[in-house]
Amino acid sequence: MEDPKRLVELAKKELKEEKEGKEVKLIKKAIKQTLEGIATLDKEIKERQKKKKILKQDIDNIRAGRLDLIEERQEKDEEARRTSVIRVEKVKEVHHHHYDRWYEPYRILPILPDPYPCPSPIWCVTTDYCTTTSGNNDNWMYVNSSMAKDASTGTYALEDGAVVSFT
Repeated sequence: MEDPKRLVELAKKELKEEKEGKEVKLIKKAIKQTLEGIATLDKEIKERQKKKKILKQDIDNIRAGRLDLIEERQEKDEEARRTSVIRVEKVKEVHHHHYDRWYEPYRILPILPDPYPCPSPIWCVTTDYCTTTSGNNDNWMYVNSSMAKDASTGTYALEDGAVVSFT
C-alpha cells in the first residue's frame, strides 16, 4: 500500500498540471484568434489600399486629361468599375480627328450611392447609377480630355473639413 501523503501529493500535482494545460490552451486559443484578427485586418487594408490606388489613378488621369485610361481600366477591371465614382465611356458614334485625342468626346456619369433616394418619378435607379426617363434619356455629361484637364485645377473642401488644392 502506498503512502497516503504520496497519493495526495500526486493528485495535487496532476490537478496542477491539468490546470496549467487548460491555461496554456486558453492562451494558445487567444493568440490564434488574435492572429486571425490581424490577418483579417491586413486583408481589409490591402483591399482598401487597392481601392485608394484606383481612385488616385482616376484623379491623376483626369488631371492629365487621360479619360481614355479611366475608360480602359473600367473595361478591363471589375474592381475599378465598382470603385470609381464616375463611369467613363468614349462616344464612338462621333467623327473626330484621329490625330487629336484631346477633343475626342467622352461620356461621364457620376455614380450615385446605392440605394439612391430618387427625388421624383422621372428618376429610375439601376444597379450602378441613376438615369432619367425623360428628355434625352440619360444623365451622362459630355466632356473631352482637354476640358477634364483644365477643369480639374482648383481648391476642394472635403466633408471632413480638409482642403485639397490642385494647380
